[in-house]
Order: sequence, then structure tokens, then C-alpha cells
Amino acid sequence: KMSDDENKTIFGKIISIFWEPSATFRALVIKVSWLDIVVPLLLVLLVALAVMPYITPLAVEEQKDYIAQSDRLTEEQKAQTYDRIDQQAGSARAYITSAVFLVIRTAVVAGVLILVSNFLFGGEVKYKSMLAVSAYANLVDIIANAVKVPLMLSQQTVRIYTSPALFLQDNSTFWFRFFANLDLFVLWKVILLGIGVGIITKVKTSKSIWTILICWIIYCLAVAGLGGLAKI
Repeated sequence: KMSDDENKTIFGKIISIFWEPSATFRALVIKVSWLDIVVPLLLVLLVALAVMPYITPLAVEEQKDYIAQSDRLTEEQKAQTYDRIDQQAGSARAYITSAVFLVIRTAVVAGVLILVSNFLFGGEVKYKSMLAVSAYANLVDIIANAVKVPLMLSQQTVRIYTSPALFLQDNSTFWFRFFANLDLFVLWKVILLGIGVGIITKVKTSKSIWTILICWIIYCLAVAGLGGLAKI
């Protein structure tokens, strides 16, 4: 088994993250190269950039509708905001921002995994290893796009929920924001991160998964709370 993990190619690790994630993470215990970080990120980014031209017009319209309903902005301020949204939507800046956000998110998640691994579990894990775990877990975004983008296009809205928020009516409440963050695809990623941390730190998998799950729920609660402060 160990020799199989040792000989796993990048392609093999990418495929097995969906079917046998433990095999991917065992291979990372043996060796982590920068390709283990760069290749998964590039794949996720290419898919994200490919769907942006289809999703951006829907997002722009919904942003404009949201602004139109605001009673805090004057008509002149609304017109200026519409112009700014239109300029940003068609620019290269939107694509660059998407790439930068993916890299930052991967790095931040890896930082959280390091804290869990080295401080809570007493491991001596290198940041590069956790960057790779974070990068491979991001591959779930490809499946999420494959499911969500056709639904967005058919329903002409970016507000597609694969979370308990689907069953709530009022989208302005704390609980709606909280449940919206409890996305099934993000849950899948969290479980992958938990498996990765468990294997690399040699901690019982159930313990590492529960620890990462708790971190995620705290994050969702914080985002839902802060979301209530963001009013236009």
C-alpha cells in the first residue's frame, strides 16, 4: 500500500481525492512537491474563470436589484454604483480578483490547519503540507460548479442554495445567513480537510474531522453575525 502511495502521480492524487481521499493524503505524508499545490489550484481556477462569463451577468443584475431597493442611497449615488458595477464586471480585474481570492483562501485555510495540527494536536507539520491538503480539498469546487452553474443558468439567479437555507423564506435573518454557509459542498471540503489533518498528524480521523467541523461552525456563526451589520 505504501509503495502505491509513493508512486502516485499528481493525476492519481487528483482522482483519488474524490474516491479515496486517504490515499491522496498518505501520498502527501511521503512527499509534498509544489506541483501538489499549484496543479489543483490551477484546475479549480480554470473552471472558475470558465464559468464567470455566464455567472457574472446574473450576479450584476442581482446586485443592481439590491441597490435599487436601498433607501439609504440617493438616485445619483445609485446611478454611480450601477456604473461602477458595470465597469468592474467586464474588466480583467474581476478575473484577477478571483485568482487572488482563491490563493488567499487556500493560504488562510492552510494556516488554520497548521494551528489545529501543531497547537491542538501537538504535531510538527510543515506549512507546505497543509497548503497541499487545502489545495486538494479545493477540487470539490469543480464538482460544486458542475452542479450549481446549470441550476443558476436555468433559474436565472446566482442564489442557488445547497444548504439548509433552501428551506427558509426570509433571507435577511441571522439563521438564514448561518444555514446558507452550511453548504453541502463546503461540508465535503471540511471532511476532506479533517481526513488530511488526521493522516498527516497521525491523529484519529474522527477527532480531526470533528475539530475542523467545530472550527467551520464557529466561522459560519461569525460570518452570519457580521453579515447582519452589512446593510446598504
